[in-house]
Amino acid sequence: MPDSNEPMLQVSDLTYSYPSSGKRAVSGVSFSVARGEYVALLGANGSGKSTLARCVAGLLAPDGGSVTVSPALPPFRVPVGMVFQSPGDQIVAETVELDVAFGPENLGLPREEMRASVSAAIAEFGLTGLDSASSARLPTGRKQHLALAAVDALAPALLVLDEPTSMLSEASRESFLGYLARLRDSGVTVLHITHDIDEAVRADRALALEDGRIAFDGAPGDLLSLDPATLARLGLGPEEAALGGKAALGGKAAEAPGKAPRDGAAAGETAPGTVDAAASGSAAKPGETGPEPVLSCRDLSFGPLSGITLDLEPGTVTAVTGESGSGKTLLLELLAGLREPDSGLVLAPGGLSPRGHAALAVQESEASLFSEFVADDVAWGPRNSGVSGEELKRRVREAMDLAGLPFDTFADRRTFSLSGGERRKAALAGIIAMDAPVMLLDEPFAALDVRSRSQLAALILRLRDAGKAVAFTATRAGEREIADRTVSLPGPAAAPGQAETAAPRAAKAIADRELRSLERLREGEKGSWTLSDSPVHRLSPLAKFVLALSATVPAIAIRGWPWLLALLAVMPLPILLARLPARRFLASLLRVLPWLAALAAIQYAFLRDPAYAVEFLLRFLVLYAALSTFVAVTAHTEIMYGIEDFFAPLAFLGVPVRDVSLVAGIVFRFISLLYGEASRIATARLIRGAPSAKGRGLFAAVGSAASLFVPLMLRTLVRAERLAEAIHARYYGTGKNSRFLHWKSGMGERILILIAPLAAALLVYLSRA
Repeated sequence: MPDSNEPMLQVSDLTYSYPSSGKRAVSGVSFSVARGEYVALLGANGSGKSTLARCVAGLLAPDGGSVTVSPALPPFRVPVGMVFQSPGDQIVAETVELDVAFGPENLGLPREEMRASVSAAIAEFGLTGLDSASSARLPTGRKQHLALAAVDALAPALLVLDEPTSMLSEASRESFLGYLARLRDSGVTVLHITHDIDEAVRADRALALEDGRIAFDGAPGDLLSLDPATLARLGLGPEEAALGGKAALGGKAAEAPGKAPRDGAAAGETAPGTVDAAASGSAAKPGETGPEPVLSCRDLSFGPLSGITLDLEPGTVTAVTGESGSGKTLLLELLAGLREPDSGLVLAPGGLSPRGHAALAVQESEASLFSEFVADDVAWGPRNSGVSGEELKRRVREAMDLAGLPFDTFADRRTFSLSGGERRKAALAGIIAMDAPVMLLDEPFAALDVRSRSQLAALILRLRDAGKAVAFTATRAGEREIADRTVSLPGPAAAPGQAETAAPRAAKAIADRELRSLERLREGEKGSWTLSDSPVHRLSPLAKFVLALSATVPAIAIRGWPWLLALLAVMPLPILLARLPARRFLASLLRVLPWLAALAAIQYAFLRDPAYAVEFLLRFLVLYAALSTFVAVTAHTEIMYGIEDFFAPLAFLGVPVRDVSLVAGIVFRFISLLYGEASRIATARLIRGAPSAKGRGLFAAVGSAASLFVPLMLRTLVRAERLAEAIHARYYGTGKNSRFLHWKSGMGERILILIAPLAAALLVYLSRA
């Protein structure tokens, strides 16, 4: 039996270095954590906090030293659970409830106990009503809630949290901190990575890292007695520059040298000019006339946004606030010309397109990094706009220094070796270097330490003083103190998490060619599966799998075009029974039909056999219809269930059927992940002025494709690694498993499972007789 008096966590002389980094991320770290202790882990960006957390969670094998996590004692189910820094990296299933259920399934919990745990976790983090919502379409804040709920459902004895509040609003943050207090009271051991001393003071103990080593281990309140220089090194000061931490550090807003924020309010007050976009839609101050705006929108509506009117004048800072799902990110994307609104206009001076006139620093900074080395990446955007030589070098150096990545230190650093906060700074530097009149920053303060937030606040004010119009989204009141005015978006009218991802215009209805291509990538990220109560959707995963095989195997094995034509004539039946939108199906088919006809023509040219070319065309049409129907009615989790049931007899022969089914499910999930990565990379390319290959010849087309393909392949490798870590962190491979979903197969379904393959076999036999 485990000893209840032994430490929950023991770290001894831990050392870890990332491959090819040439520097230890963690060096000689030793500490222990008692059962039920709540420890806050602080430190500057890049100090080794996330690396240490991943070693504790078993996701990284240390180069030296050891990590010992004691077994879980009842009522806890698992020794350790971890919430990743980026919530999107932790999602493994296609809907909210299936993602939360993935861990309990791997623990083999009885279905009733599992369903109770999943429902409780969903309710705890405000996701009630979103059980069947697509996890990929949730706003970032809701993804953070989902990641927390998924780990909560595991009931870990040690909870490791990597900056869990970075994407949460003030209200959600307070709710989460209350949740942590309840966990501590129930005996959960907590290791909480944070940059905020007002969060750390709620812990029993604080650890602070500096360059991979422990620099502080003591009572959280004692951090306040450290000298300013030490606080600065730890990323927690200086005191007078801290944002959002007034309870712990005084909380004065950062000021650009020699100039205070215009019309700014004192700490804790609402800045003058604050408006409610739901009421007026405009951030203009009544009775005041200023310079001509450099970017405007009029009666803008899209998704949750309705009738927004806004002017961005040179030399101003605008903060955009709102709960998760209110459309903050969508508003910036519209202003940057990355989406076409349902109604309304976005106007730049002289009738110019906002794209190129406004530069947007996106939330997910990793997709914005295209080059191997940091300086080359920062130079990518200006180089696309024709800047070269000494001017290019000047811009890159100045942008990196302003963003908090000193050129002399980081110019030759590889982008993949940067920490999460450093990647955000590199992406921001790339936007600054473009020198656009309008700077749009999406959650720029997230994941930054206090010192970096102070530097960023000063940078925003410098941009303002240089005549730029700056608009940024913010989740915390302290961040808004530097703004001249605040636009507060109303909360989503629909269920939380659904409004911000409301279906946009169809890609074909978008006039701009590049935006049309981008919208198709966004649609691909949503996946093909649709939630419905049709007779085909209600079939068990095994029945769906058998029906799909009963169509695809004959499509390959049948001989003779008349038999293939007969099989094709049957294919509309399951499409109609599944109530799938025939127009969308035909539209997707028409996009590939020209390529298919070209291949058939090539075959005819070489073989001179028209029947063979017709057979090729018909085989593809049958396969396309069968597979399209299958992925539209079968969720990724159901694919896993179906393959596992179909090959269940092989498990008795020692074949790892569950592993095979998991791989198959991941393949289908990864398709939508690739679409998502491609859309984010394509977005970043547009923002940073990637030249269009249209009308510029073959070499330009190849170069344009390479600038998308190479980052996509690199991001694919990263996402594959993160997905594997997420699966491992949910205790896959314990040797136990149960199922959250359950189907009761009636006699009609059993007959269908028997007749469908027999009919397929008969068709193949007759075609070959």
